[in-house]
Amino acid sequence: DALAKVLGRSRATLLGDLDAPRTTTDLAARLDMTPGGVSQHLTALRDSGLVSSRRNGRQVLYCRSPLADELVAAG
Repeated sequence: DALAKVLGRSRATLLGDLDAPRTTTDLAARLDMTPGGVSQHLTALRDSGLVSSRRNGRQVLYCRSPLADELVAAG
C-alpha cells in the first residue's frame, strides 16, 4: 500500500480506520494496539494536519482531515 510506504503501516491503518470519529481507546481495541501507541501516532498525524481532535464530554474524538480523506481514497 502506497500510503503505508509513506506514513508507516500503523499510521496508515489508523487513518484508514478513522472513517468515523473515534477515541484513542476505541482505536486501540479495534486495531489491537496499545492506547499509548495509538496516542503517539495520533499526535504525529494531528501535528501533520491529517487528523483533528475535538472534546466530547470526557472523551476526545479523532477524525481525518479532508486531506487525509483524499490520501486514504487514493491509497
